[in-house]
Amino acid sequence: MTTEREEYFKAYEEYSKGPAHGVCGLRHRWSGPATHERDTRKSHQGIRSGKSLAALFLAGVALQVVLAALNKFSMWGIYFGEFKEAFKSTRRYRVCHWFSDQFWIDFAIDVATLILFALATWRGYRVIGT
Repeated sequence: MTTEREEYFKAYEEYSKGPAHGVCGLRHRWSGPATHERDTRKSHQGIRSGKSLAALFLAGVALQVVLAALNKFSMWGIYFGEFKEAFKSTRRYRVCHWFSDQFWIDFAIDVATLILFALATWRGYRVIGT
């Protein structure tokens, strides 16, 4: 039988294992922008598109990293509140507890990440297809 404190620590521990893996691990599947060397104009267009798709991709990665950091901080705050009773009366604890209850934030950031990755993938296929 586990205590609440142990449960909160387990949740914190999960967020502490490393950086976010992203939505379905997608951030590791893109190998980079493609350019066409046959035509200089197409090559420059490919480089510009590659930069924009890289920016979209990195924005999605950044969103996931920020979300993971916020979740980690939140879980730590809740765990610390169970460990040190006086911490439960602080505003920081209330914010951590509130954030941990807000599923919509995780969902919204995951959807935004998927959109950014989809746009980056679409631009990548446009470069390859032209």
